[in-house]
Amino acid sequence: MARRSRRIRPNKNEQAKESVDFLEKIFERSLPKDSQTSDTAARHILAIGKKHGKRPSREVKKMICRSCKKSLLPGRTSRIRVTSKVIFRTCLRCGRVNREILGKDGDC
Repeated sequence: MARRSRRIRPNKNEQAKESVDFLEKIFERSLPKDSQTSDTAARHILAIGKKHGKRPSREVKKMICRSCKKSLLPGRTSRIRVTSKVIFRTCLRCGRVNREILGKDGDC
């Protein structure tokens, strides 16, 4: 009997990384223009990260509310307050407050 050839599939970790990168690009492009598209991309980024352990970049992570899983656009869907060495990001949809302490260099 002839031996069946196996289909070579890319590694799932690579696929997850590519998916997160692709969704990050869509998220960043649609954030100021289309809130529904950016909300959907944000929800999918978090879902892939939870399932496969591939987390989004730091910049994108800051722009997603972890409670309601929607995009945070400063002035529209979020409020940002800066005090001495602390940044407060408040989601205007669900009210969740995220506090970020600045380091010595002023980096977040």
